[in-house]
Amino acid sequence: MNKFYLIVPFVLLGAFVFFYKGALQEMDARDQIKQQQLAAVQAAEDVRRAELERRASEDARKRQEERDAQERAKEEKKLREYQDIMTQLAKETDGFLADSDALQRDINALELQLSEMRALKETTNRETFQIAKEVELAKINRRNAELEIQRMVDMVAQRLGASSLAQMPPPPAPKK
Repeated sequence: MNKFYLIVPFVLLGAFVFFYKGALQEMDARDQIKQQQLAAVQAAEDVRRAELERRASEDARKRQEERDAQERAKEEKKLREYQDIMTQLAKETDGFLADSDALQRDINALELQLSEMRALKETTNRETFQIAKEVELAKINRRNAELEIQRMVDMVAQRLGASSLAQMPPPPAPKK
């Protein structure tokens, strides 16, 4: 029995090692198959990912080109609008300058007329003042002449009153 204690475990150990090696080989074969399948899946995924990346980059490039074209169109439109506005402003400026020149000529003519009218007014005012002065001097001279006439009449009246010819004879004496 003592021998069986040693033989049975060795026989069982041998059987275990035999089956274990077979199982390891099967596991290695399954691992290799799994790795090949994973490699195939990975390769297919890589191909699909590469295709998606290529499409995405192509789409991105197309969108970028479209955006660039739109931006160029916007810039060209802005430039055209700017040039149109500048042309319109230049035309309006020329028109306003022409109007300004015409108005300046009118202003100059009106200022000349105004200065002529002021000179005429000044001349008229001087003449009016001169005539008014002459009228007042004539009135003063007339009054002075009237006063002189009155004074002369008074002097003559006083002299006549003082003279004996002008005096009345004394009244006759009353009769009694």
